Amino acid sequence: MTIGIVGVGNMGSIFAEKFSKEAERILLVEKDSEKLSRFDAPPYEVADLEKAREADLIVLAVKPQDAPVVLGTLKGFDGILLSIVAGLKIEEIRKYGIHKVARIMPNVAVRVGEGVLATAFSADMSSEERELVKSLLEKLGFVVEIEEKLFSAVTALTGSGPAFIFVVVEAFLDAALKMGIPLDTAKELVYRLFRGSAELLIETDEHPALWKHRVSSPAGTTIEGLITMERFAVRSGVIESLVSSYKRALELEEK
Repeated sequence: MTIGIVGVGNMGSIFAEKFSKEAERILLVEKDSEKLSRFDAPPYEVADLEKAREADLIVLAVKPQDAPVVLGTLKGFDGILLSIVAGLKIEEIRKYGIHKVARIMPNVAVRVGEGVLATAFSADMSSEERELVKSLLEKLGFVVEIEEKLFSAVTALTGSGPAFIFVVVEAFLDAALKMGIPLDTAKELVYRLFRGSAELLIETDEHPALWKHRVSSPAGTTIEGLITMERFAVRSGVIESLVSSYKRALELEEK
């Protein structure tokens, strides 16, 4: 298989790395030559957009404002196009005569192979082609197929979501320092706290409210902290942050 990566920025470079064992050739299209310096051996090849048309599958990882020019050059491409361009709908890509389209919303955790990748497919893609795309994306994390109309919501939830989680993690670290725990120790404790809590929810598939109550003893330390969180409207603050991101995603998609 030959894979093309158009745009070798933060996300495009990760796709290039993770797909390296899945392709005989990976054609890299990038204006900034410095970004290509670490891809100087097979299966990587520096290419232009015309050469990228030789690929069986192309990952479109450019900025939204650059997409029309790129798609114009790729017009009529008969392979599979994976688009991670924010706000770019499948129907817009199809106007360029590209019919086999997978729209992807990855998040930053793909860097460590633990990303969440929401995916929507054009009707022209066969079940075999969809499974091929999913198998490739699984190299970057967990893949879930959704209706395209949910993309703005998923953009807020799993695309922007890591930033909100990082703020909460940072707050835990600050609290640990305030309580006298050294930063290195705090990071070991807090990072594993979040990972373990997430694994517990995944493994048991139980609602987090159940576990919240299980670790709360009458008149204990946990319920005292939970009441303080309610007093400072932490729950509603998180909800409103996600909803505001969702509204902004809707605005960008309509442009």
